[in-house]
Amino acid sequence: MISGRVLLRLVAASLALGACIVSPQPTPPEEPTLDAELISPGGPMDVSTHVRFLGEPGAVTPPEGNVVVTNLDTADAPLAAKVAADGSFEIIVPGISTDEFRVEIVGPGGGRSKPVDLVLSAGSATFEPGPRPLAECLLLEPSLSVSFDGAGDTKNLVVRNECPDELSFLAPRLRRGNAAFGFSNAAPFLLAPGGAATITVDVGAQADEQVDVLFVETTGAIRDRRPLTLFVIP
Repeated sequence: MISGRVLLRLVAASLALGACIVSPQPTPPEEPTLDAELISPGGPMDVSTHVRFLGEPGAVTPPEGNVVVTNLDTADAPLAAKVAADGSFEIIVPGISTDEFRVEIVGPGGGRSKPVDLVLSAGSATFEPGPRPLAECLLLEPSLSVSFDGAGDTKNLVVRNECPDELSFLAPRLRRGNAAFGFSNAAPFLLAPGGAATITVDVGAQADEQVDVLFVETTGAIRDRRPLTLFVIP
């Protein structure tokens, strides 16, 4: 017969073991990769109304999901096309030769690649990186995209001025404004050299769209626009 003292010890040990069991956490969706060196306009084309994006075989790893192209200079909805089995893709989107485009891969589980920002080169024969004149000293953390778990989730975006001069910023803005994202610091601001500002982004009630782009943009002699993709994980 088990004594009362032994029984208490057994119960305590069972409780301690239960406390050590951690509920399994959901596995984040796999993030695909996109090779910007393998993206081109794909030959001569009239770019007065549309721009073509041609990904060569191997441009997307793993070769699945959709390529999504966003025209950062319009409020049009992003367009998507399926990635082929060899990692290639082709998509034609509305735009003109002076527009900047963000190209991303969205995997089957909702994971997104690191965004690639492109503009057409002179002559429109190739793409080149989007202009970032203050790339060495204007820092955003995170720099390209932020994921959210759903309604009520909140993330902080830190803007740092490591330039030798004061920087003036336009009021942060959303590209479309149809998703449920809200943010603080919705007014123009200044950053002294070495200064930093925090923009808090939150997700409100469910909306029809789950993705948007937040712009942080300097004004004055040097204009530098930084797009940050905001998206809710499916």
